[in-house]
Amino acid sequence: MPTCLSAARSSCSSRPRTAAPASLLRPQPRLAVRDMRGFTLVELLVVIAIIGVLVGLLLPAVQSAREAARRVSCQNNIRQVGLAAMNYHDTRNRFPSGYTQDRINGSFQGHSVFYFLLPYMEENALYDSMDSEVPRNNITATPGQGAAAAISTLICASDQFPEGNPHQYSSTQWYGCTSYRANGGSRPIFATSATNDGMFMATGSAARKASSAKAGIEVPMASVRDGLSKTILFAEGSHFDPNFDTFTVAGWNSGSTISTWSRWYPAGGDSGLGNLMCGAFAPINYTTPFAHGGPGAPGSRSGWFVFQDQRLSAIGSLHPAGANVVMGDGSVRFLTEDMPQTVLALYCIRADGQVINEN
Repeated sequence: MPTCLSAARSSCSSRPRTAAPASLLRPQPRLAVRDMRGFTLVELLVVIAIIGVLVGLLLPAVQSAREAARRVSCQNNIRQVGLAAMNYHDTRNRFPSGYTQDRINGSFQGHSVFYFLLPYMEENALYDSMDSEVPRNNITATPGQGAAAAISTLICASDQFPEGNPHQYSSTQWYGCTSYRANGGSRPIFATSATNDGMFMATGSAARKASSAKAGIEVPMASVRDGLSKTILFAEGSHFDPNFDTFTVAGWNSGSTISTWSRWYPAGGDSGLGNLMCGAFAPINYTTPFAHGGPGAPGSRSGWFVFQDQRLSAIGSLHPAGANVVMGDGSVRFLTEDMPQTVLALYCIRADGQVINEN
């Protein structure tokens, strides 16, 4: 028995041992355990707060950059309008009428200053398509034609026209808009009240239909004795004033909201001046200080007229703190809303002989 066991051991020990596969001897990698943990509520709130702070810091900068771009675009546009007026003068030795008002076919009609400037603003086709003899024939029910043409040079990107550009006044009347107005002096509207001491004014029989109205002229440069660089040609006019529109709802503004008192070619009678002229009758960026029926508001339509004239003829814009103007020499300036009204008047009156001191 022992012999057999010894033989067996000897037999077993004599067998060659088989080595284990290397793959089994190598340490096996541990299976990765997926981390299922997400953001905590605190971490999420911190991220949202950081994003909010960044947006708060960047948004004003973006808005400021956009407004700066709109302001530069506006300056380019109003400069083009000023240059058009100067080229008109080079051709005719005078600036155009602000608004011609004559009795034609039994009604008062007229061409606007912008009509006369169309060929000098590269709008020859539009000018040639319009009736030069009967202004009312240029009022159309077809947007894009005649008085209903939208002229990009006449629009400031910051201005607002809620009724659209062109806007519809009636089923047969559409009108294109303008952000710019012609300098009519210390009190530019209406014909019976106009001082006619600016660069543009109403001319024609309708402008003199009342005994108190002064005859307007087409102004030559030689009569601008205060200097072209000190006299405004055109300025912006703002078309946003909710308080003004409450008087429209009451029927006191000929059914026109402030944004529709912006027609570059009104073609009608005396009220056309309210679309075209600006001056020093109100401070820069003046808006109606009360709503219809509110504290301080006039109780009658006749008492409202002076405030209406102030608002319609006010120089202003939706640019922060002031408005762009183009001077008689073609230079563009930004007049701030804190400019004293007496100083503004010196810039609007063409020949008062006074020295301007803005301090």
